Amino acid sequence: MRRALCFAGVRNTAGGASALADPARHFAQMYSGSLLLDDPLQTFFFRATWISVIAWGFGYVLAGRWPDTRAAVLAAGGAGKLAYFGACLALFMSGRGSPMLLAAGVFDVVVAAFFVYV
Repeated sequence: MRRALCFAGVRNTAGGASALADPARHFAQMYSGSLLLDDPLQTFFFRATWISVIAWGFGYVLAGRWPDTRAAVLAAGGAGKLAYFGACLALFMSGRGSPMLLAAGVFDVVVAAFFVYV
């Protein structure tokens, strides 16, 4: 369990860091629109979202390290992953999200199921 939770944490952290490092590539892969980085509001929400994803990654690593913290972290993280899947599905169904975005959402459902198992 420890290694799997560390993997989930590293995946979150790496995904968030790569999105922050190259927002244009991230948007081109995941969405049919584009991010307007000259708009401070869009920039804020984009950055805040991915910073949160990175923070959750650290939380998963800590949950792997200290089992007594697991239940709360994984319950909240699993709920967030299911909500993310719902958002991905809605974007995909509207034509605004790519198949890669939908795949990321489906993967998060698998991770949420793993969290329930843990």
